[in-house]
Formats: sequence, C-alpha cells, structure tokens
Amino acid sequence: QLEAALSEQRFDLGLSERHEAPAACTLDTLLVADEVAVLPAGHALAQKPVLAPADFAGQSFISLAPADPYRQQVDAMFAASGVERNLRLETPSAVSVCALVRQGLGLGIVNPLTALELAGNGFEGGLVVRPLSVSIPFHVALVRPSWRTEHPLRADFEAALVGAAAALKTRLAQTVQT
Repeated sequence: QLEAALSEQRFDLGLSERHEAPAACTLDTLLVADEVAVLPAGHALAQKPVLAPADFAGQSFISLAPADPYRQQVDAMFAASGVERNLRLETPSAVSVCALVRQGLGLGIVNPLTALELAGNGFEGGLVVRPLSVSIPFHVALVRPSWRTEHPLRADFEAALVGAAAALKTRLAQTVQT
C-alpha cells in the first residue's frame, strides 16, 4: 500500500524494508543491521555475549508469522543448522514478539530497531538483546517518487534520517555488548 502510493507519486518520501524500488520510484539503503535475539531478563542464555543457532535447541520460541520474510530466513537458519526449537507462539509483529518474550514465554529473533527500542535499560527493562553468530540482515531504505516535485524540506529530513540511522547503529552496538 505504501509502495503503491509512492508509485502513484502521492507522497514525498517513504521508508521500506524492500530491496527493490517500486515502479516510478528510486530506493536508497538507509540502514542495514542484523536481526538480533531477544530474551527475557534472567534467562540463562542472557549471560552469553553472542547466540548461535544451537543455543536455541529445545528452547521455547516466539516467532513471527509464517509468511513474514524474516521468519522464513530465521527458519532457514535453524534448518541449515539442524536445530529444533519449541515453537510456542506465532505473532505478526516484532513488537508483540518482544512483549511475549518479556513475559517469559520464550525467546525470539526480531529486527534490531524494535529490539533496541523495547529493551529499555537492558536487564531492568525485562528484555535482553543479543547478537546472533549468523547474519540475517534487516534492511531499511528510503523510497522516493521519481516524478514528484521535491519538497523543499526533503533533503533536510533525509539528512536527519541518515543521522538517526547512524546513531541507532552505534546504540545497537552498545546495547548488544552489555
């Protein structure tokens, strides 16, 4: 729907997880950061600095919906590693995965932006973020309509988004190291 509206030149700028530009648009990568594991505070695996697929063997797992492309990559990672998880719940959003993990219902793998925002102060926030030993890139891109007259503030807004993306990558690196 966002992509269709951008293709129809109805918006000045969009953010998307797509890798290809919609029709009549250009696309530039804003942020690439790996998916991360989220664990409830106090979980034994929270003591590990990096989690490997084998660490999830037999663990209760909260997953994204089956049609989600990141879910499919996570499932492929576990299949390639021969790891069986205890798939406890499926939900359509990374926010709800984190909420369910925070309640101690299992572990999850989500995009780093959602994990970072919901982790709060690490252990005090009830949610712990850890990097994975396997890369599953999360991609955010700027999408611009090709034929729409550029809004006079678009360049400044894009520069602010680039700065915010850089700050988020720094914050993410600090969060996953604690």
